[in-house]
Amino acid sequence: MLDIIIVGAGGFGREVYEMAKEIFVEPEYKIRGFLSDDLEILDGFNPDIPILGTIKDYKVCPNDRFLVAIGSVDGKKKIVEFLKAQEARFLSLVHPEAKIFSSAVIGEGSIIYPYAFVSSNVKIGDFCLLNAFAGCGHDAVVGDYSVLCPYSVLLGWASIEEEGFIATHATVGPK
Repeated sequence: MLDIIIVGAGGFGREVYEMAKEIFVEPEYKIRGFLSDDLEILDGFNPDIPILGTIKDYKVCPNDRFLVAIGSVDGKKKIVEFLKAQEARFLSLVHPEAKIFSSAVIGEGSIIYPYAFVSSNVKIGDFCLLNAFAGCGHDAVVGDYSVLCPYSVLLGWASIEEEGFIATHATVGPK
């Protein structure tokens, strides 16, 4: 059994937890809890998993697999680099209601929400977020650690660099 640890316990982390419960099921996986530097962030939310500790104090175990639910583009990169230095291993989460073409490549640690669309020959980098209804047209490229907010679109051959951020309802034209 692999233990899933969700890094970040804010709104994004709680959403990832709800999706992860649908996708990563026992006996292969167990969702153990959250890591957060704000140990009181879940007060009033009553989740059924705990905060296991802070990111820096957590000791990575061989069976741990991490889902990084940090919305800050630059903050996420620093946390991933710190965890990788501790030999952490990461999962990607692709919701089954997302449409991903078979020729698309999804990078390590990326999270793709329901109703996202990833067309042919798209390359999604490592630790990216494609939120609900975000889309990537054919041959688009999303750089590592990037975020596509709900209803944002990269059209065919469009690309964004590492740590890019595309706001809600924004469209990046072809090429």
